[in-house]
Amino acid sequence: MPKNKPKPPTDTAPSPSNPGDGSLFPVGKVVGMQGLGGYMKVKPSSNNPKLLLDIKEVQVVSTSGTIEELTVEDIYLDRRLLLIKLKECLDRTSAEKHMGSSISTTRDQLRDLSENEWWVEDLIGLPVFTTDGAEVGTVSDVIGPKSELLEITRIDSPGKEPILVPFVEALVPLVDIEGRRVEVVNLPGLLDQ
Repeated sequence: MPKNKPKPPTDTAPSPSNPGDGSLFPVGKVVGMQGLGGYMKVKPSSNNPKLLLDIKEVQVVSTSGTIEELTVEDIYLDRRLLLIKLKECLDRTSAEKHMGSSISTTRDQLRDLSENEWWVEDLIGLPVFTTDGAEVGTVSDVIGPKSELLEITRIDSPGKEPILVPFVEALVPLVDIEGRRVEVVNLPGLLDQ
């Protein structure tokens, strides 16, 4: 997560699918330029870059640590990259100074999550129970490029290797952010790792 100071929150009402708390969300890293018009190629930090297509303001942190608050004029997806044109960058030359920079935005500018999608940071720390009600531990991470594994730190032996459970509805039928509860199916051998 970004270590930069967050922007002040806006008037957007928070919800589990769009917290709207003004905290910074990493957009990605500038990895190149596109054409002469000032478009930057940005490798997205999210495995769902479509959430970023409505952003209007960003914070750009250069490789030297300089922080700038800038305005997005245009943004679109091209294969696996975001192409971003900043209002302050009139041409390629003015955009090139941002090469290697990290770009962040506030969470309240992101598109809403779909049903059965959650922010990883909202999952971490949630208590995990079996569907029978026995406490297993807490979510310590979500692993994989498509967030396909739920890492659970055991309650009974925290120093032991964490449990890895495939993050699919058949094995994790309940994720309740507001109720602070995750339930996993106790299949033989799944939780005995």
